[in-house]
Amino acid sequence: MKSFLIWVAAIVITLSAVVYQRVTGPTNPLKTKFVLEGETYTTKFSRSLETLVSLDNLNNEGKTSLMKVELEPISDDVSLSILLRRYPGNDSLITVEATYKEGLYYVELPSQPPAGKIIYYPLITKEGESVMIEKEKGIILRFKAPVSSKILIPHIILMFVAMLFSNLAGITSFFYSSKVRRYAYITVITLVAGGLFFGPLVQKAAFGAYWTGWPFGGDLTDTKTMVAVLVWIVALVLNSRVKGHKINSRRYLYTLAAVVTMLIYTIPHSTAGSEFNYSTGVVTTGVTKE
Repeated sequence: MKSFLIWVAAIVITLSAVVYQRVTGPTNPLKTKFVLEGETYTTKFSRSLETLVSLDNLNNEGKTSLMKVELEPISDDVSLSILLRRYPGNDSLITVEATYKEGLYYVELPSQPPAGKIIYYPLITKEGESVMIEKEKGIILRFKAPVSSKILIPHIILMFVAMLFSNLAGITSFFYSSKVRRYAYITVITLVAGGLFFGPLVQKAAFGAYWTGWPFGGDLTDTKTMVAVLVWIVALVLNSRVKGHKINSRRYLYTLAAVVTMLIYTIPHSTAGSEFNYSTGVVTTGVTKE
């Protein structure tokens, strides 16, 4: 029964972290509500799209990426326009009109290079009344190159498994059990495979660079993965059998490693991630200000 409850607790914590990542990530769709002509609409606006431009050929003339928008309740007398410009920068806003078809609005946005961004302001109009979404801050949308499912799916699964076994090890460390060391080994193996092997492959495919974290850049996603791996290795090494000490005698370190890993996972994915610099023509990382 104790083992069952530990697994349930670890799964609940892990799923909660996954949901939190999904909700807070800066590239996940932005959910919003607005009132127009007395009706309340709900919708999502994209903050990530696949590009048709490569870093080897930055000519994006005529190339567009399709963004789909659904307004609920559906109303075919509502029009949608997108005011946009490259981000960061001071370009003039351009306007793109959406096409309505079978309950969806289709917007052809000018494709940007991998890690290139635009800031846009949706303008929704019905019978002469208009409302602009995110008028003050705008919506930041980042473009990425297509990533093969052969590397993306293993990356996602392994990072999920790593989080699960990290939580298992952290909870089990409160009890004197040989399982805690087994869980810690699985955590390290899956973190290394998912974060330090498949992670760079995903990064390379999407944004053109294998590693953009410390010491080569300010990408928090890469850096936090490396920190998680290191704290778990330290916990394992310091719990090795030495001079008569029982194995796992410092099992509180597993708890500490699990807490650190949980805090790391609460940092939204893609925070301070790759960004194409339109002035220099190269991909940079870290927080960029206009």
